[in-house]
Amino acid sequence: MNEQIIETIGMRLANRAYLYRIFHIVFGADPSSEELHTLGAQETVDAFLYLSKEEQATTVFFEVESQDGFEQVAAAVTLSSAVELLASLGEKADDEDYIDALKSDFTRLFYIPGKSYVYPWESPYIGKEMMLFQESTLDVRHRYREHGFEAQEFGHFPEDHVSMMLDFLAHLGSRAFDAFSDGNDEEFARILSSQGEFISVHLTDWLLKFHKDLCLKDTRGVFCQFAAALRAFLAVDRLFIEKALAAEWISD
Repeated sequence: MNEQIIETIGMRLANRAYLYRIFHIVFGADPSSEELHTLGAQETVDAFLYLSKEEQATTVFFEVESQDGFEQVAAAVTLSSAVELLASLGEKADDEDYIDALKSDFTRLFYIPGKSYVYPWESPYIGKEMMLFQESTLDVRHRYREHGFEAQEFGHFPEDHVSMMLDFLAHLGSRAFDAFSDGNDEEFARILSSQGEFISVHLTDWLLKFHKDLCLKDTRGVFCQFAAALRAFLAVDRLFIEKALAAEWISD
């Protein structure tokens, strides 16, 4: 590979690792002024813009629910909308009243069971009953251990929490970047393969229901929009992983 290709791939790998970290923050932490400053920072806006303008984002479509049933939406469109959301959050980063309202939304949606509650775990959506700690949770735990991953949230809630899973993918994303930078193609391919399998098994089917529930119960719409952006990002990233693993410089 020439230097320009190496630089392009390196930038793409750094971008995806950073965005996994951003989504981890969105769904795992109480909104704060610091968080909104991070979300509205130029670095974050640029990361979403970079991805939205990528050719793959214009060719990847994912299913969303509409008034007429379901429709296919281009990932690029959803990611572009996320850029506008990020800018608006950045503008409100020092607005204490808005931050308090967003905290209230976060608590109502993800912390306190009730009519506005949305499960942020995988297991209630895919099991036979709306229960935590099912077989899927144990598989997630096994995959974490396989890669020596230990999040700060361990012990506070089940391992299949969406935020913890995104933290895991951010961790692997950073390791993939390091492996690529070191020229370790075997390790790079192993990590990307693990990420792709994890996304397919644990972060695909149930996120549509999670997204739908958020849009029904999130009156302000911020977390509903982030759920849409997350699904768009994952759809694009799965394609990136497939193409990267099929590249000659890895498969040779």
